[in-house]
Amino acid sequence: MDGSGGVLMKAILCWGGWVVMAGVVGTARVQAAGGAVGDPPPERMPRVVVVGSNLPALEEASLAGERVEAGFVEAAPVLDAAGLLEGTPGVAVVRNGTQTGMPQVRGLHADRVKVLVNGMTLTPACPNHMDPPLHYVAPSQAASLLVLPGVTPVRLGGDSIAGTVVVESPGPRFGTNRVFRPFGELTAGVNSSNDGWSGTARAGVANRDYSVDYAGSIQRAGDYRFPGGRVRATGYDIMHHQWRAAADTVSGVVTAEGGLSRTRDAGTPALPMDMIEDDGWHAAAKFDGYLTVATLESGLFYHETDHRMDNYTLRPAGPRRMFSPATSADLGFNVGTALPRGDQVYRVGLDFHGNRFEAYQQNADSGMRQTTINDGRRERLGGYGEWQVDFARRWRGLLGARADAVWTEAGRVEDFFPASRPDAERFNQQRRAFSDLSLDATATLRFEATATSTYEVGVARKNRAPNLIERYLWTPLSASAGQADGRTYLGDLGIDPETAWQFGASGAWQGPRWLVRVSPFYSLVDDYIQGVPRDRLDEAGRPVLQYANLGRADLYGVDARAAWEFVPALTLGGTLSYVRGINRDNDDNLYRIAPLRGRLTLDWEHGGFHAGTDLLLVASQDNVAAYNGEPTTPGYAVWGLRAGYRFNRFLALEAGVENLLDERYADHLGGINRVAGSDVAVGERLPGAGRFGYAALRFTWD
Repeated sequence: MDGSGGVLMKAILCWGGWVVMAGVVGTARVQAAGGAVGDPPPERMPRVVVVGSNLPALEEASLAGERVEAGFVEAAPVLDAAGLLEGTPGVAVVRNGTQTGMPQVRGLHADRVKVLVNGMTLTPACPNHMDPPLHYVAPSQAASLLVLPGVTPVRLGGDSIAGTVVVESPGPRFGTNRVFRPFGELTAGVNSSNDGWSGTARAGVANRDYSVDYAGSIQRAGDYRFPGGRVRATGYDIMHHQWRAAADTVSGVVTAEGGLSRTRDAGTPALPMDMIEDDGWHAAAKFDGYLTVATLESGLFYHETDHRMDNYTLRPAGPRRMFSPATSADLGFNVGTALPRGDQVYRVGLDFHGNRFEAYQQNADSGMRQTTINDGRRERLGGYGEWQVDFARRWRGLLGARADAVWTEAGRVEDFFPASRPDAERFNQQRRAFSDLSLDATATLRFEATATSTYEVGVARKNRAPNLIERYLWTPLSASAGQADGRTYLGDLGIDPETAWQFGASGAWQGPRWLVRVSPFYSLVDDYIQGVPRDRLDEAGRPVLQYANLGRADLYGVDARAAWEFVPALTLGGTLSYVRGINRDNDDNLYRIAPLRGRLTLDWEHGGFHAGTDLLLVASQDNVAAYNGEPTTPGYAVWGLRAGYRFNRFLALEAGVENLLDERYADHLGGINRVAGSDVAVGERLPGAGRFGYAALRFTWD
């Protein structure tokens, strides 16, 4: 067995050992209660069902953290799960198409943000990240989204420097007695911007011990409208399916699940190709329970994606019709325990993530084929420890440290176009197996000054090892891991990990009917990875950009949220996000940074009726990256109205109008159009949708 395979096997065996140990301790707990292994379990007291979140991250994670409770109301107007994060302080969404949303956390996105989808770490199969992790969960199935920016607890970090986004589907549902009862939900929605429609279904049966359920969704749409026509190559056809079984045992909850996702003809006009086929499936198992003196959380998952993109199905074919298949397979596990001791809590854990990646491109007319990455492998094994202590009546401290080892390797280039032969020969002659060891540390201090005011300061050292594209892209290609700047990139086998030094503070003040929270931050990133011009030109006559380490990049800014219920049932709210990113090597601006933006909301509720209005305010973005000719964008304002009514405990309706004034605008993170034959010129920034309405109807039973 090769070295990386050995690491994988050791990781699996290690996880298995933890599960066996948990089972032994759980059995010992039953025996200690007075029963032998062969005896029937003792009769339990009647159960009290508490509805809440099962996210371990929510336990005193960060004062700057934001939790989005996404349900029927929130999912109705959005097109993908990333859209649920719009308006969250410190978060913007990078898009290269309507189904490619990637959260940008305080100016950093893509692999710099750790995204956990139902406990899984997912690696996009597309070298341009047109299938980011949030693509594999439908907005109607993302019940809770937790954003932890900047100084993140080490148990939820590792191999990331921006922060963590934790996405969870609704947890398993149990009853109150031994009788199995059915439950379920049906929703249907329409969207006039793209003639789209969607439907979701969830159904299952459960008693107090067991639960079985199915959840599925379908989304279909055409090209969306803007004030001026339609944006070509922006439609999609997506289906998600998930099956799950769970058991609530004496020692905790055991869950097993499997799922499928299917995508067809999802356009990505800011990229050189579109997502024509994308099929993924996964299997996972979890155990969340308790030992005699501690809690235990563990999980194991496998996810595989088969992906195909081309440049001629959804857009006019250029001089070369190209298609590119790719596969990505992820295997991972995590196991962690928390041990409370009076005013202290000790946490330790271990996690593993391994990825296998392959991609090539082929000329559809000549049949000539070229390897993008052959037998790419990336494995990470990490361990952490945390100490949380309430060392005074109003003071809480958290110290954490973790170590991560990352192994990467790629096979020889076997297929190449004639012009790429020198690059292939050079790459094949070099060493292609590397290892990186990183050490992260976090320290936060929280002070509850009064019953209405709390303050927190934190500092962290965080690391991210290069991804396979940054290291093994052996010849210049338009593969930028989602940057979508229209440039060609070249990898660097000698590239080093990034190291971020982060400083954050938060102040929160609240009363019976109001709250205010402000969180300034500063991040210094040593060895920041960015494309650097080389003495080599692409087909357009521009310098090829090679992934390289900058000396230092700085990002600083502030997030804020406020709300005020100035009369009963009528609440005025607002959020603010600002970030500035600078390349300290040459004082250039970092690429594709969200501008200053804020959102004002007014919400009213009365009985089963609710209504609201939103005003999105975005400043111009003039601090753009000169190294790749990034264009500026003007500011804009977009106004929306929404309302809903719950007829009874079974039936609810939601409707709204977005961009009420039919404003023509372009989000700075929306990308540059590369599709000819559209009502948007090639090279123009992709506009936002014009005025459109949406409606959704939900029926539930239990």
